[in-house]
Amino acid sequence: MIPTGRLWVLLCLLAVPMMAAGFFPGFGGVVLALDVLALALAVGDGLWARRVRLEVHRTPPARLSVGAANKVELTLVHRGGRAVDVWVRDDVPAAFTAEPEEAALRLSADSQTRWVYRVTPTTRGRFEFGDVHVRVRGPLGLVLHERRFARGQGVAVFPDMRGARRLLLSGAALDLVNLGLRKLRRDGRGSEFARLRDYAQGDSVREVDWKATARRSRPVTRVMESERSQSLLICVDAGRSMAAQVDGLSKLDHAVNAALFLAFVAVRNGDRVGLAVFADGVKTYLPPAAGRLQYRKILDALYATPPSLTYVDYLALFKELNVRLTRRSLLCVFTDFLDEEQASTLVAPLHRLARRHVPLCLSVRDTALARLLRTPPAGPEQAYQQAVASELLMDREALKARVGAGGVHMLDVQPDELSLAAVNRYLDIKARGVL
Repeated sequence: MIPTGRLWVLLCLLAVPMMAAGFFPGFGGVVLALDVLALALAVGDGLWARRVRLEVHRTPPARLSVGAANKVELTLVHRGGRAVDVWVRDDVPAAFTAEPEEAALRLSADSQTRWVYRVTPTTRGRFEFGDVHVRVRGPLGLVLHERRFARGQGVAVFPDMRGARRLLLSGAALDLVNLGLRKLRRDGRGSEFARLRDYAQGDSVREVDWKATARRSRPVTRVMESERSQSLLICVDAGRSMAAQVDGLSKLDHAVNAALFLAFVAVRNGDRVGLAVFADGVKTYLPPAAGRLQYRKILDALYATPPSLTYVDYLALFKELNVRLTRRSLLCVFTDFLDEEQASTLVAPLHRLARRHVPLCLSVRDTALARLLRTPPAGPEQAYQQAVASELLMDREALKARVGAGGVHMLDVQPDELSLAAVNRYLDIKARGVL
């Protein structure tokens, strides 16, 4: 039983006659009677709240997305003849944030009431919801009866694939500009014939199919597409520097989201896609293959990949790739350049691989350092921090220049731009026929 503010007010009011009893000796019996009455009302209120029959059911999504607001639904079934006021709170995993954390609801007589709140996971993997806590207020509003409903439930948190789902549902998923992407088939710039379509403003005269135009008595454009069945290997750095948090997620989570989006588009575009997860060695390797089954294998491999608190051995990665990759491929390496000493070991082996393959390095900018440099220093300590941050960013820029000097493509973008930037660069490379 939990006393409410109304009960505390009542007890404070009873203090007045209690003080008066000190001046009027015969008034003590009245005070005692009032105290007993207040106690009886509170106990009766609590017993009524305790007898309220409730059922609680939780319905989370089949899969939650990391870094996204996922809806969770609680259904409260009230089996009683009068309305009741309740407060509800769910035990969410420690790695989740809930909005709102609790709710005040009024349950009608013999009714079902739904409460929807949102949880935002900050880590991928398997987690457990706990119990559901409900406080029922008595009809007099003097006490609350708290109940705990055992509703332990496991949920899986996957990388955020909302962009891929929207692309999949789009009727123009393979041709039109969508979600900021350029055309997946690169109309008019490829080497393989795709289809004919009606002429649209902006089409080049060289793209007009004059025979089809004569047959249909209206301008018709020949649409070409990029070559299919090319090879793409996505390499994801799972070392210690990727455990750093940027905009609410680790750099590894940003890289995984972008890697899956890139794999999704490449599979839909008919290319062969593979995966290598590495840190102090190669943790996972999937050779490039085509089809939706391959995408599912990549998703399962990245679903619960944690960052390893170890150094990154780029040389071990590229030695293995040099043996395994016999076909010219686009190598998309998601890594971090903030640790200059560690990342400098990437340069030489990557330049050697560039003789046989097309390397593309992708990294997430550290927005916290940029914000620190934009803030005027409030004292000597912050000025020192800004000097260190400035030196780190200068080393990062110098390293990026060294990497890009050997024919390696570079992308260093904001966290929320990484997925689209990676896909657009992949499409540009295909359109130019570099592979």
